[in-house]
Amino acid sequence: MSPGGHLVTTLAACAASAAAGGPWSLTAGIALGGFLIDVDHAIDYVLVEGQRDLRPAAFLRYYIDGRVRRALLVLHSYETFTLLGLLAWWTNVLPLWGYLMGALMHLMLDIIFNGQQTPRSIGAFYCFAYRLAHRFDTAVLLGERRTQAPTGFWRAFFEEFVPAEATSTRQRAPSA
Repeated sequence: MSPGGHLVTTLAACAASAAAGGPWSLTAGIALGGFLIDVDHAIDYVLVEGQRDLRPAAFLRYYIDGRVRRALLVLHSYETFTLLGLLAWWTNVLPLWGYLMGALMHLMLDIIFNGQQTPRSIGAFYCFAYRLAHRFDTAVLLGERRTQAPTGFWRAFFEEFVPAEATSTRQRAPSA
């Protein structure tokens, strides 16, 4: 799902939590899990991919254009969810429950929307052990996927990515 899609759904989930009288700590946890879970993309971008262009447009285009070679994505894994779920159950810390609610929503949307853009099954991709067994190689894990970047940062931020071969009428965004 696009970052903007995650932002909108997270805001809606936070609004629903607040409207239902949920404590602010639960709502804050939902916000962290629903949107800020994607911090692992930024960590991979810098530490794994070795990218140094920290402009948001360059970062977003790198992902949209399908240039990612390796994907650790520690926060996007069933194993991390299992460990955090056990920790939440054991400690009963409300913000952690909120984080899990938001992150599970995020992961579900990723599976649905990202699964439409990859030639391989997306379900296994979110298993860290599966990614490790394939050396985190995105070409092996997801297949070759090239997408057409919408023109302009905000459009790319909010619009779902269109596979490059799906349209020849959309122009590629210029390099940032």
